[in-house]
Amino acid sequence: MRVILRRLALRAGRIVGRALVVAGLASVWACAARPPVELSGRVTHVSDGDSLWVQTRTAGAPTEVRLVDIDAPELCQAWGPESKAALKSLVDGKAVTLRTVGRDAYGRTLAHVAVDGQDVNATLVQEGHAWSARGRSGHGPLLKQERLAIALHRGLHARLGALLPQDFRRIHGPCQAGAAASDAVPLSGNAAPRRGAAADETPPATATQRCDGRTMCSQMTSCAEATWFLNHCPGVKMDGNHDGVPCERQWCRR
Repeated sequence: MRVILRRLALRAGRIVGRALVVAGLASVWACAARPPVELSGRVTHVSDGDSLWVQTRTAGAPTEVRLVDIDAPELCQAWGPESKAALKSLVDGKAVTLRTVGRDAYGRTLAHVAVDGQDVNATLVQEGHAWSARGRSGHGPLLKQERLAIALHRGLHARLGALLPQDFRRIHGPCQAGAAASDAVPLSGNAAPRRGAAADETPPATATQRCDGRTMCSQMTSCAEATWFLNHCPGVKMDGNHDGVPCERQWCRR
């Protein structure tokens, strides 16, 4: 009799265990199949071209949001500041709708962002301020918008050799704190030494200063930066009168 009772108890335990496993799998599936959560709020700050902070009605403090399906240039990368400015012009201080899809490795809320019915994520890619995020196949959900921006030479695609942010990080590493526009950290000062001047008269390059394909005065951020590019980089078009002083109208006024 004891043997029979033990066998029955073992069978009951197995049945209960299987039921718990099935229930657990059903719970996981229910979470995976759960539709995106929609939230409303107001943008309080724009960090860069694909991340911002939103004060929602349900949270006490602003929530950091990463725009899903896009990848904007790093702030220290070429077109990084322009990308941030584009996002800021679309959403800063405005009421937005978030369609959240989860969180990233940094704890940021991943979301599709809409303002006045406009899909902000898709707009940034279509206007050339960001790339479509790449999957393992190399394709992205906003690849159609990206191809349109490339075909029309919009935004960052107006320049040849624009790097995907992931490639930029792989080659140059992450941006340093306080890094400014472009792949280079802008140099301070207004002096513009002439070409051929003594080496110690040229503003020194920082560890991250490098030729990055920029050739025009409109792409510079200071006289010192324009001077460095003129003296070190090929194909620069910033010294029309060939007097060794670049960008005399914009940056290096005498």
